[in-house]
Amino acid sequence: MRKVDIQIGGTPIGEFPTWAYPAGDSLGVFLVPVYSCAVTGQNDAGNDVLERFNVLRFGVKSEDGRVAKVVGLADYQKHVIKAWVSSYTVHSARSDENGAWQVKDNFLIHDGPDHTGELFATVGCIEIIGTKGFSKFNDLILKLAGPSPGDRNQQLSEIGRSGNMYITYAQAKHPPLKKR
Repeated sequence: MRKVDIQIGGTPIGEFPTWAYPAGDSLGVFLVPVYSCAVTGQNDAGNDVLERFNVLRFGVKSEDGRVAKVVGLADYQKHVIKAWVSSYTVHSARSDENGAWQVKDNFLIHDGPDHTGELFATVGCIEIIGTKGFSKFNDLILKLAGPSPGDRNQQLSEIGRSGNMYITYAQAKHPPLKKR
């Protein structure tokens, strides 16, 4: 199995609307920064590959429906991806792109909004933005890792168990709570 590196940028490249999860839908819409995600590795022919995605890195959380705060991982850190969680479904919006990569504890990489008119909430997971963005992300992971033959879920699970997929978060400034 080949190594796959995921780099999460530390400098915002835009903003995206969100709401305060899980109990803050009455608090209105907030804006969180968008960051670049670079995925690198080698394909079957041994050629270097680099593809970029836009992601949400920080989110807004409200437990009581009255107070909201920004949450997410701001410090520089590197993790070995722990597992592919095939049973994961997005909790804050409708999505048919199921599954998630476990980074650390409850911090995951999973599907995010397709466009600015689609409100997803996040509490610090990496959410892949764009139409079928998470599916495209996983297609790339499969191409770079080179898992054994099998169905898609078996291959993603093998990659998750391999210890050959890494994610690095660049240092980022914790963003302020910002209403749209």
